[in-house]
Amino acid sequence: MATEMQLRKLDKAFGHLDNDRSGFVEQQDLTNLGIRLLAEFGTAHDAPKALRIAEDFSTFWQELAKALDVDHDQRLSPQEWRQGFTEAFVHGDAFDRSFRPGALAVLHLADTDDDGRVSRDEFATMQRAFGTPVGEINLAFDKLDADEDGYLTIDELMLGVRQFYIGADETAPGNWFFGRV
Repeated sequence: MATEMQLRKLDKAFGHLDNDRSGFVEQQDLTNLGIRLLAEFGTAHDAPKALRIAEDFSTFWQELAKALDVDHDQRLSPQEWRQGFTEAFVHGDAFDRSFRPGALAVLHLADTDDDGRVSRDEFATMQRAFGTPVGEINLAFDKLDADEDGYLTIDELMLGVRQFYIGADETAPGNWFFGRV
């Protein structure tokens, strides 16, 4: 069973993916997220980082469909998302196997100068693609930047992603990854 905070975070994540507001997450929604990310960063569709995102998002969708799509209609309802994500990713082992690679691909895209860290501006660019409210982007960055050096390493960001998507600790900085929950 997921905590109330975990359910709020899962609902927020569902909203990031259901960008067309159809009430369902479909493979096209993941494709559209990839397109938005590439557009925000000005990355060509045939660039290595773009190809990595396409491959990892495709793998992630296959895992989602297999684990969450109980009625096999190739789309995930909010109920399928909540229950299936909790079982497969929060309590299961699917996070590291299928979610983590796509998350890392996004974080490496955000690291535009490949220095292993993401600046406030790079973080904001990534967050805009996810639809994070502009007023909450700096708040999220500040919560995640525990050492206040003005950068988030890929490892710090990946910890934040893990805390946001599957963590139960209500005080974890990663709960703020996409702003207020």
